[in-house]
Amino acid sequence: MKEEMLKYLLGSAENFYSVLQEMKASTALNKKLLDFVEILHPDIEYSHSIKKLLLIFFSLSNDGNTCISLNPNNLLKKWETKWNGLILQQLSYSELKESDFPSIEDFREIINCGCRELLSLDAKNLEPLVIEKINNEPFLFAKKYFDAKKNIENCFSNPNIFSDGCDTTPKELENTANKIESLITQQAKSFFKLKPAQIEAITRGEKQNLIITGGPGTGKTTVVFFLLWNLLQSKPELQQWDIYFTAPSGKAADRLRESLEECKNLLSEESLKEPTTQKLSQIEKSTLHGLLKFQPRENTFTYRKNNPFPEKSIFVIDEASMIDIALFSSFLEALPKKDFRLFILGDKDQLPSVDAGAVLGELLDLGKKCVVRLTESNRFNDNSEIGRLAKSIQDLNAPLPHFSTWENSTNLWPKENDVINFIRLAEKESDLKKKDEEEKLQEILELWVNKFYKNLTPVAEKIHSSINEKNFSENGFSENDWEQEVKNRHSLWEIAESARILSAEKRGLRGIENINKMILNILKQKNPFSFNGSLLMLNKNLNFLNLQNGDSGIIVNAKTQPSLMLKRKNDFLFFPLFQLPTDYLQSAFAITIHKSQGSGYKNIMMFLPKYSGHPLLNRQILYTGITRTKKESLTIIAFHETFKSAKETLIQRDSGITI
Repeated sequence: MKEEMLKYLLGSAENFYSVLQEMKASTALNKKLLDFVEILHPDIEYSHSIKKLLLIFFSLSNDGNTCISLNPNNLLKKWETKWNGLILQQLSYSELKESDFPSIEDFREIINCGCRELLSLDAKNLEPLVIEKINNEPFLFAKKYFDAKKNIENCFSNPNIFSDGCDTTPKELENTANKIESLITQQAKSFFKLKPAQIEAITRGEKQNLIITGGPGTGKTTVVFFLLWNLLQSKPELQQWDIYFTAPSGKAADRLRESLEECKNLLSEESLKEPTTQKLSQIEKSTLHGLLKFQPRENTFTYRKNNPFPEKSIFVIDEASMIDIALFSSFLEALPKKDFRLFILGDKDQLPSVDAGAVLGELLDLGKKCVVRLTESNRFNDNSEIGRLAKSIQDLNAPLPHFSTWENSTNLWPKENDVINFIRLAEKESDLKKKDEEEKLQEILELWVNKFYKNLTPVAEKIHSSINEKNFSENGFSENDWEQEVKNRHSLWEIAESARILSAEKRGLRGIENINKMILNILKQKNPFSFNGSLLMLNKNLNFLNLQNGDSGIIVNAKTQPSLMLKRKNDFLFFPLFQLPTDYLQSAFAITIHKSQGSGYKNIMMFLPKYSGHPLLNRQILYTGITRTKKESLTIIAFHETFKSAKETLIQRDSGITI
């Protein structure tokens, strides 16, 4: 096999592409992009070496890089990480050996020739590609991302958007703390107290635009609520300004709105009557695409550089780590020319955007003084095992946990909180054969289902989706019946949200596709759409129903009119399954760590890939998965070596942003 692949790698660009496609390193779109570049410049003869280099560029762009170095040694090192990861993915799906694949050295001459020949062309005639030197090293960009990079650099160099910071005096901080304390109820004062960094953010937010960053549970949305309250109270003229809450996804925008609504529960009756509180209660949320008003026919936004947002506006963006470079650039271009405020929230340690770039991390690394970092978590206290583990992921000197070999045990998830189980399915990676792994997965999943999922169906069968607060009496329900119905709905939702399985992978034995299939078999079900208590998740937006990619729900009324029950604020919505295309839904007893971002569950079992060096073994994956846990239990299925590999591997995306 290796000899045949080498023959193709060293042959034509078409044969080179076929190898990348077989290794899941390239797509049909990449090939069309290559053809498009050639068609645009019929006067330029692109050699096979240049075409191969461009295919490598497109492949790395698929991973979120917006540019590649044209220094052959640096590019070879970047490609080595990807190529070795692709081999490991193939090993997890097949019975092949590492020696069955070409090594990175087989790409050295291909990359050398490609870089040399591309740099020999007239760079001015390469559009839609751009070559620019950064610190005297040539980089290749797609023009779309190059323009976005330049726009972000210009915006963050503009003191009218993000200034270099403002000092706060102890007196100002004290006044802010006293002002916020005066807003909340006596009961809330017994458990709610702002941390020093939160008070600093609220105080500085009165004077300047901010990036507020921190891990899960550090109170970013709480800060924004009181920051806006303080800002509007201190500057009454801003009461007439428009305020926009936005996030890169509908799910994230909903969570932002709900979190800010929860802050109102802390306020006293007098504070709730304030015009400022009323204004904050009326703010609409939207996705960034919705805020910019994307026009699919024209493939552009209504709000853009030549048609900016209205002046006198306040913008709050949540989950900024998920924003790709092009979308962030489009938003910055559409900002008003003057009289606006901007607050960006995010956690750079979580997974970056699915698309190109890692904007939040890039901006924080620039060292601008418009940043406030929240470090104290309300989700995990200093004595929390799960909290300490999450912190240790960012510390390379922290000791690694000990993984115990799997033993069939019913005591993995006791009733007490803050339990961590580190489990390996064999002594070493090489000891774990496919058949043994399948048997052990079966044992673990049976225990999990019996512990957390066995009551889903019985409770789901009690739900009456057609009954609501207005029509219950017409349908023969008494008030007591309706109260019980409401309790049943809350109980079902609590069961569903109490536990979730996370995996870094979609495919393979430890991938969510296989795990969900195994869980259905344990539940003696074949079709995830056919039984009460089945957990489902949207994998695409259904805008006409206001449903977003990542929304999850539970099937009820499976025998009469199957419906998907979802929760909105403190209420439940029911969508008949016939309204929802089946290819827009997927089984959700297990979900990918990517899909879990922004959510939280009391109990989590997380599967990491089997082989060290796997491309989905990285610090952001590990950190995001661990921090989805809410207080009760975390079970990690991995090896010491794979956990170590994940902790030591940071997703590094080249975007070229410099200021």
